[in-house]
Amino acid sequence: MKSIKHIFIFILFASTLSGQALSPRIANYTIDLVLDEVDKKINADQTLLWKNTSTDTIRDLQFHLYYNAFKNSKSTFMKEGRLGFLGDELKENCGWSWMEIEYIKNSNGIDLMSTSQFIHPDDDNEDDQTVLQVFLEEPLLPGESITLDMKWESKIPKIMPRTGYNKDYYFMAQWFPKVGVYEAAGVRCRTSGAWNCHQYHSNGEYYADFGVYDVKINVPSDHI
Repeated sequence: MKSIKHIFIFILFASTLSGQALSPRIANYTIDLVLDEVDKKINADQTLLWKNTSTDTIRDLQFHLYYNAFKNSKSTFMKEGRLGFLGDELKENCGWSWMEIEYIKNSNGIDLMSTSQFIHPDDDNEDDQTVLQVFLEEPLLPGESITLDMKWESKIPKIMPRTGYNKDYYFMAQWFPKVGVYEAAGVRCRTSGAWNCHQYHSNGEYYADFGVYDVKINVPSDHI
């Protein structure tokens, strides 16, 4: 009997019986990805349409690059040290994973990666690369939207918390570059507008705006 291989890619969504959204779709993604089963990698083209729904002028976007938590032993996630036997296997077998963005281009074709930087808003760990700050070519005014075209590659981790592969089985969550949430003054008791985009911690939950997802997944023919 022919074996069937599985890949689970999680995207959270919400809908209503009437089909009308109860929340604004602020962060919308179009993703076209290819699974490289031999090298355990994903290669993807991604377009983000993000709207500034605040009354603030936005000069940068911040992205979660969660897979960089498993890039080396210096990330904040690894330093928090709650992996147990999984961490030992990772280090012994050199099974590190990562996410690298080749470019982030705006509608004018300008690559914003040249002025981007990794930031660590939660601690002083300069080796952590799970939050990327991308400066915009022009400020985004209240009510305006921006479209960014991205190309990226990631190395899939082996049996890590919330994600990874085991033989021919893939379980993947938080697997793409995901924009953070901009919170205006008055949101969650903020006194001034700022990004809510935390580093990847061993104990925490995810937070994102609602959006429309159009995702194409190219996998080998024997996968489900």
